[in-house]
Amino acid sequence: MEEECAEVVVNVNHPRLDRIYHYRVPEHWERPEVGVRVTVPFGYQTVQGWLVGYSSPPAGIPLKEISGVSSPEPVLTRELIAIARWMAEHYLHPLSEILKIMTPPERPRRRLRSPVPLKILSPPRPGKVILTREQVVALKEIISSLRAREARRFLLYGVTGSGKTEVYLRAAAAAISLGRQVLYLVPEIALTPQAGAWFRAVFGERVAVWHSRLSRGEKYRIWEGVKRGELRVLIGPRSAVLAPFSDLGLIVVDEEHDPSYKQQEKPYYHARDVAEQRALLNKAVLVLGSATPSLESYNRAGEGSYRLLTMFRRPQGRTFPRISVIDLRTEQDLGAGFLSRYLREQIQLRLERREQVILFLNRRGFAPLVFCPVCGYVLKCKNCSISLVYHRTTGDLRCHYCNSRCRLPERCPWCGSAKKLTLLGSGTQRVEYFIRRLYPEARIQRLDLDATRKREAFARILDSFARKEIDILLGTQMVTKGHDFPGVTLVGVLNADLALNLPDYRAAERTFQLLTQVAGRAGRGRIPGEVVIQTYHPGHYSIWSACRRDYLSFYREEIRNRAYLGYPPFEELIRVRILGEREQEVKSLASALAEEFRELLQEAPVAVLGPAPAPVLKARGYYRWQIMLKGKCSGSHGKIKACLDRYYDKTNVIINVEVDPFGF
Repeated sequence: MEEECAEVVVNVNHPRLDRIYHYRVPEHWERPEVGVRVTVPFGYQTVQGWLVGYSSPPAGIPLKEISGVSSPEPVLTRELIAIARWMAEHYLHPLSEILKIMTPPERPRRRLRSPVPLKILSPPRPGKVILTREQVVALKEIISSLRAREARRFLLYGVTGSGKTEVYLRAAAAAISLGRQVLYLVPEIALTPQAGAWFRAVFGERVAVWHSRLSRGEKYRIWEGVKRGELRVLIGPRSAVLAPFSDLGLIVVDEEHDPSYKQQEKPYYHARDVAEQRALLNKAVLVLGSATPSLESYNRAGEGSYRLLTMFRRPQGRTFPRISVIDLRTEQDLGAGFLSRYLREQIQLRLERREQVILFLNRRGFAPLVFCPVCGYVLKCKNCSISLVYHRTTGDLRCHYCNSRCRLPERCPWCGSAKKLTLLGSGTQRVEYFIRRLYPEARIQRLDLDATRKREAFARILDSFARKEIDILLGTQMVTKGHDFPGVTLVGVLNADLALNLPDYRAAERTFQLLTQVAGRAGRGRIPGEVVIQTYHPGHYSIWSACRRDYLSFYREEIRNRAYLGYPPFEELIRVRILGEREQEVKSLASALAEEFRELLQEAPVAVLGPAPAPVLKARGYYRWQIMLKGKCSGSHGKIKACLDRYYDKTNVIINVEVDPFGF
């Protein structure tokens, strides 16, 4: 019987070379383990690759030998290789690029500290937290599945402040007591310190936090600790879902609805879906938690794919905040800071009581539109087809797509008029400027991307706010995510309509989620809270449902719309985006590709929409056209990939394929 040959994925960045290659293992070698890095002859060069399995050699093909083994121990587990294969097939992405992001950092040259030894597990804060009946019911089901070692999936739908974190902690304690590991995912890096503090208070040094800002040495130490089973809990954003667990027993995806779980650059993947696959392979329990579940997850719960657990009460009898809606169409005294008279009065009242305020405006900068009052010319980015935003703190104009900057010109670049350019609209910087003048004695802090560029700035701001060193926290969507500040008794949403105007079929869902999440920051302590929502569309179902805390009404309306229009979860979407420096070339190739899709998929239940210009035609110097494939796409992935392979050699353009795209 002929000896098996090695299956190797080469680390060559070209979609047309994305397949398994077969090599012989030299006769005098011990057989390398699956998961090691190898060097192999490839064409006229030697390249790096991954040994991903063994199989019978293909008939009639002379095989080359593996040149060397780069890592004596496997860098990838068999389970991760299986996950990578699933991701490559599901997301139509080269397997080599997925294996690359799974590969751990190289071991640093300096000596690492010894790992912290495991200690005996103690129960989480015994006697300090009294569980509600809903928490007890949820925990009973989760722990029962953990003990049975079932690959069970739960959707934990709990209103803001209902105690979901306590359920996560106690479920983690149960998993660890059974000798298994826990993965706890959060949407943003900025949320990892808070989550790390929760888990370290219970489980001590067996907890690690993983994210992209760690040093190479820190990453290596954590990676090895997880792989060897020395670390029992790993906390992190979406990249942590690819860590090499030795015995993964529980996965928690907190705020599962959050779009940050979808990677917006290659390789495109959704951490929630990858977590589900890992749970199945490991016979682990998956808990998706949210106060505003994604429509896809809630629909799966309705179909029986997920077990729905609900928590509608806040512990210790805490009440929900009162919600007041301000109709901006009738507001006579809005002011430059976009604050209605009622909201200004409520802020003043909270300051007098020494209570805290959160103001939410999901738009950075001082003025999102700068134009000439003489000719009407709008200043736009030279690299992107979008308007420049004026930032008062630095005195420059910025593009929020490519981050290019320029000074505010003294004359209009179009007509040459010396008349002062008009700054239109409100961003967080303009509101900050206005409220500092309105409340000169208040301690005010802005929380957005511009204010948190320095390392640890986000954590410092939140820590100061938690210690009540800040009276008013003004921010973008950063302020909506999972924070617990008992001193906050007023939340103001300055413009609830911003997300509604996005060219995205999820716009209503995103609006409902943002409003519900930011409203949940108020009244989490003993003092009742209030939420003031300012809107031009008080009758829109996403807004009035959020004001009534009525997820089911929103879900019923939105799911009807999705069914009528054929959007997920009823149909699948694949976006094929073509990018290039010359628009006509991009447009021509997009047209040719769309025609080939139509011919190839004419018998398949898939509609080919487009080509059409992307909503932002030009970004970072590249023109962008796109084709949407809509329907039962998963059954046609092979045909779609074969079609794309014929176009990847067009060297003057870039083709990006995104399954289940977020943002348009």
